Amino acid sequence: MSKEEGSGMRVSKRFPLAVHALLFVAVLSPGKRVTSTLVAESTGANAVTVRNLFLELSDSGLLIATAGKNGGVQLARNPEDITLWEIYQAVETPNVDEIFKMYEGSDTCPVGKNFYQILHPHMASAVDAMKTSLEQVTLETLKEELQPLLKDLRAGKCDADLPEVKKQE
Repeated sequence: MSKEEGSGMRVSKRFPLAVHALLFVAVLSPGKRVTSTLVAESTGANAVTVRNLFLELSDSGLLIATAGKNGGVQLARNPEDITLWEIYQAVETPNVDEIFKMYEGSDTCPVGKNFYQILHPHMASAVDAMKTSLEQVTLETLKEELQPLLKDLRAGKCDADLPEVKKQE
């Protein structure tokens, strides 16, 4: 990994995958049965990975999962009531020390001894800013942003399952 690829705040692929999965469910439901296989095709992730993600999203109150041959998932709430921050919290940690992999420094050096206490508040502010930003975006927002692009997506694997494109007024 190059220095540029490894620098900055890291969030695992789980958050974007969870957003993708929930957006897929929001776009297809309530008319279509959404399964982990369908979401895996859309995301490119393994179906087992998607099923595990569905469990976390269900435990967080974002999805309702029905097991069995005719099972599938549906949103637990309306898309306008699910924020990106809620999705983030369902699959990632908001803990500053985990996001930024903070350490406490060294007791043998004045810089090392005080480094954590002076940097930590700034990193906490960054997490607060991320939270504030992600709270402003809902699944409905993403659905609306996706709508004009759906016609371009019809060439993909899930084209038969996509809803009709609404005409822009």
